[in-house]
Amino acid sequence: MTTTLVTLTLIAAGLIVVALAVVLITILVLLRKTLFTLGTVNVGLRSIARRVEPLQPVLADLNTELAGVQREMSTALAERRAPSGV
Repeated sequence: MTTTLVTLTLIAAGLIVVALAVVLITILVLLRKTLFTLGTVNVGLRSIARRVEPLQPVLADLNTELAGVQREMSTALAERRAPSGV
């Protein structure tokens, strides 16, 4: 009777170890897939960052030029609204 209980206990412990191993291997596979996906996203984001990076100086120049246009338009509008003394 004692040997039967020991045998059943060892079988149960073995099944638990096998179940845990299967779960851990499944988690490992999922984490590797996630790592691959994150790596792909990272490469894409770096590529976009490199493409957008040269725009900053161009946008700064454009902003400066537009500020000048705004000043000129404001001056022209103010002159047009001012009553003429003639």
